[in-house]
Amino acid sequence: MKKLIIFDCDGVLVDSELIAHKVGLKALNKLGCQMTLEESIRRFTGLNNKSESQILYNEFGLTLSKEFYIDRQHATLEAFESELKPLMELILNFLEKKAISRCVASSSPRERVLRSLVITEQNHFFEDSHIFTSSQVEKGKPAPDLFLFAAEKMGILPENCLVIEDSVAGIQAARSAQMSVIGFLGGNHTKFHWYQENIKNQNIPVAFHYYDLVTFIDNFIEK
Repeated sequence: MKKLIIFDCDGVLVDSELIAHKVGLKALNKLGCQMTLEESIRRFTGLNNKSESQILYNEFGLTLSKEFYIDRQHATLEAFESELKPLMELILNFLEKKAISRCVASSSPRERVLRSLVITEQNHFFEDSHIFTSSQVEKGKPAPDLFLFAAEKMGILPENCLVIEDSVAGIQAARSAQMSVIGFLGGNHTKFHWYQENIKNQNIPVAFHYYDLVTFIDNFIEK
C-alpha cells in the first residue's frame, strides 16, 4: 500500500521560526505593536499571513497592508541567506533510499518555501509540483484543507498519509484531515517548556531527534 510523508516547512524542514519571528517583531515594533519573541511564537507559529493578520486586527487594532507583508518577506529571506539551517536532510535521504513518496504542505508563501529549500540544499528531495502552500486552498491550518489538497494531488488516501508538524495548528489540521501525525520538536523555537507541553498534550507521538523520526516513519510504512 502506497504511503505519503507530508512535511511542514518552517520548523520542520528548516530551522526558520526564530529567524522569521525576530524579523516579524522588528516590523511590528515599527508600527507600535510591542510583543516579546516568546509571545510571537506562542500566537503565530503555524499560521498563514491571513490568520495572523486577523489576530493582529482583533487584538491590537492593526490593519496590515500588502506592502507590509512584501517588505517582511524580503527581510525574512535576506536573513535566511546567512542564518537558515536544515533539519530533515538525514530523514529525506532515508526516504529517498526507500523510495517513499513525500511532499511539502506549508502555511508560508511559496517563494519563501522554495528559497528555504534551496538555501538548505534540500530542494532536490522534492519535485516542484509536490510543494503545496496555503495560498492554494480556501482555509489555512488549523483547517484540514491544505493537507487534504496535498493528498489528493499526490494521489494518496488521507489514511495513508503521515504528517510531520511542529505546531498545534498543524497538528489539528492533520487530525481533522484524518491523517497520522508526529509532533517534531527539533527546531530552536520549540525549546520553551510551554511549547513542548502544548505539543505533548496533543496526545500524538513526539520526536526530538532524527532517530525518533526514523522509528516512527518505519512503523508507519510497515503498517
